[in-house]
Amino acid sequence: MNFRSLSLPLGVALILSITRSPAQNPGGISVGLRPLTELGSALYKGFPGGLYPGSSNSRPAQHDSVGRMIAQQVLPLDRSGFVDAANGKIVLLSIGMSNTTQEFSAFKTLAGADAAKNSRLVIVDGAQGGQTASIIANPAAAFWSVIDQRLQAAGVTRQQVQVAWVKEADAGPTSGFPTYAMTLSTELEKIVKILKSFYPNIRIAYLSSRIYAGYATTTLNPEPYAYESAFSVKWVIEKQIRGDTSLAYSVPFLRAPWLSWGPYLWADGLTPRSDGLIWLATDFQPDGTHPSPNGQKKVASLLLDFFKTDPISIPWFLKAGATTVREERPTEPGWELSQNYPNPFNPVTTIRLRISETSLVTLRVFDVRGKEVAVLMNEIRPAGSHSVRWNAEALPSGVYFYRLVVIAIRPAAHSTVFIDSRRMLLLQ
Repeated sequence: MNFRSLSLPLGVALILSITRSPAQNPGGISVGLRPLTELGSALYKGFPGGLYPGSSNSRPAQHDSVGRMIAQQVLPLDRSGFVDAANGKIVLLSIGMSNTTQEFSAFKTLAGADAAKNSRLVIVDGAQGGQTASIIANPAAAFWSVIDQRLQAAGVTRQQVQVAWVKEADAGPTSGFPTYAMTLSTELEKIVKILKSFYPNIRIAYLSSRIYAGYATTTLNPEPYAYESAFSVKWVIEKQIRGDTSLAYSVPFLRAPWLSWGPYLWADGLTPRSDGLIWLATDFQPDGTHPSPNGQKKVASLLLDFFKTDPISIPWFLKAGATTVREERPTEPGWELSQNYPNPFNPVTTIRLRISETSLVTLRVFDVRGKEVAVLMNEIRPAGSHSVRWNAEALPSGVYFYRLVVIAIRPAAHSTVFIDSRRMLLLQ
């Protein structure tokens, strides 16, 4: 994983510090903490650092490998969630509160002007001021309705949301470490589960923790809480990596998207991180908590750099990603999706398929409106014949569609995607 340098050269940033109103606490140049990415084998209040298990800053090989395969499934979808390479959209959605919306708005502008961005990608800022993690961890919160309005304004639907960037916190924390971090971690778990329940085709969620807060002049989100929020993110991702089924991203549970760190944004004020990142007083508004336009651009640049270089985001974020996948019906020998039997059925039927090489196989069922009603397969399968029984006793009579997406796992740089679908009739 790359941790790239500043969005602005240090000299330029120092010049800007003369021309902008600084935060009211410019003396907060350091809080004496080491970034999680630089803790190594050291502990923070008894807890190991690093972004991932084992104090590592790199995704574990298996989690990374699965993420790369999932990224190949992020394809342009029509408004009902069906693959449409010509006219479909891929929605990247932000989730968070005031800092997040300010930073993501700057990112949206920056990415929109980048010639390398995938033209099928629609960036929607769902973050909203004052909407803390404790608030939006409730699926009935008005926050989620506002996102629906923003998706509609962007001309897209819930079914087209496939990737999210989540950066959340709680206001006015007082409980200390690790209590506050554990509470926030639990809320983040609820939020990523809500993402999966509201956006059925979401596959990936990148999480980031807060920027530096050593200049803060209020109790809204001071240090060391901003620093410690990284542990909340770290623990959620580690929980999924270690196989906790409450955060499963594959069948039979499908309770959350695949999780990963996005850019790690914290640095200790004017003490340079190993990659050069620092935070100036001029990077903040007078409260020392919210980013100034300069700080917003800094996060936006780090976020854009991340999406353009992370191997999980390259296939869908960059224009080149549109050419890495070849879509066609599996007409060549060895690739086959059979008609379900019996058909019509009541209420159990069997679907058979055959693949000619080891592949990531996804088999989903949709109703006539395009709503996903079942995921029958979402896993790596070896070459050969496979079958799955589907019990639709809880569904009403009618026409349903099942869609097969097969991603061949090949040593070549670009996997090949085979897509096929069939119609079936349920008679209760």
